[in-house]
Amino acid sequence: MAKSKWEKFDKSVDLKGLNEDVKNADANGGNFPEVPKGTYEVALGSLEMKPTKKDGRPMVSLSFKILTGEYKGQRLFENKVIYQTKNDAQMIKSVMGFLGSMESGVDVEFISYDQFDDLILEIFEAVEGKIEYAVDYNPDEFFKMSIKEVFDAV
Repeated sequence: MAKSKWEKFDKSVDLKGLNEDVKNADANGGNFPEVPKGTYEVALGSLEMKPTKKDGRPMVSLSFKILTGEYKGQRLFENKVIYQTKNDAQMIKSVMGFLGSMESGVDVEFISYDQFDDLILEIFEAVEGKIEYAVDYNPDEFFKMSIKEVFDAV
């Protein structure tokens, strides 16, 4: 039988214990409190272009993991649809500005959706585990996050 691409993960954990933890997550504080407006030290958790669940339009999706303080371990999320919006050019330009502020060393440009997907993957690979950020977060704003400081990962 061929090995599953997930087999190495299954072998690296106590699956019985993990399943028990999953069942008890809500009862043991699995629901995290909402992260309030503020500045947080974060590391990139995810960055990808993927289809929206509702209608499959291209969307840039990212998350940061909070590294310190009261909300350590929680995530900040941002999703931006970049196709068939009220102003696609402005949405793409604003996403490009955010990607540029990540200081990945990758030139940020939009030529096509396919190229942009490759660019986003390249930025993720350039940043993951190497760069951390101070991010201003405001869950009440349309663009919830802005990068205020960039520094090397510890």
